Amino acid sequence: MTAVVLRLISVASLMFALLAAELAATFAFPGWGRGGGAIIAAAMVGVAAFGFMDLRQEGAVVWLFAAAAVLWLIILLGLGSLDPMTRTLYPTVIAVP
Repeated sequence: MTAVVLRLISVASLMFALLAAELAATFAFPGWGRGGGAIIAAAMVGVAAFGFMDLRQEGAVVWLFAAAAVLWLIILLGLGSLDPMTRTLYPTVIAVP
């Protein structure tokens, strides 16, 4: 196997290890809330950016587009989560005959 394939396999195995760590932390430490999972998720984003996308070797324009993509992802996920978080169930009166 070539060096590129070995690097991709090692990065993928690191991502699976981080996924297992996130699931284990969720079940082992439920008091952490979203903070512990967010730290591991940020590590997964870093591994994806520097492992799969090879941002180390790219120029400023690629870094700018990657940062813009992350910004829009945060905006879209934030706006998408606003609806279920702010939805209120109002009680209704049911007319019984």
